[in-house]
Amino acid sequence: MDEISKLRQSFLEQAHAGGPVGFYDAEVIAVDSDSFTCDIKLNELPQYEVRLRAVVSENQSIEVLPAVGAAVVVGKLGDDDYIVLACDQVTMYRVTTGATVFKLNSDGVLISKGTETLNKILTDLVNAVMGIAAPKDMAALTLLINRINDLLK
Repeated sequence: MDEISKLRQSFLEQAHAGGPVGFYDAEVIAVDSDSFTCDIKLNELPQYEVRLRAVVSENQSIEVLPAVGAAVVVGKLGDDDYIVLACDQVTMYRVTTGATVFKLNSDGVLISKGTETLNKILTDLVNAVMGIAAPKDMAALTLLINRINDLLK
């Protein structure tokens, strides 16, 4: 074993010496989208109100809702305090920065800033074009509106 490998191995041994494992594989059994917590099955035992946010607060930054049945990796913060670190199935992903929001779920994508949304802006643009377009273009523009509404919420 070369010197770097020996140092790495020694570091790993020291990091895991004298303490319990800090990360566990688990399965989501319930999700509370209001409190951003979930219940998990860990070593065949349920653990309740596992955090989905880094801190318990009303602040929003990056939020991920796992699907029921999703495999997750949880970190142990205290005796009965866990946080989901990663999951293999997501039902909703949202990033909030000030008044700007990016939200992705099975309904589509929401991009907003305050009361404005990308859907509304694009729909208003197409409607304005429809107001000046010749009747032969209406079918294509109507199809475009439907495509916008299908993708953007």
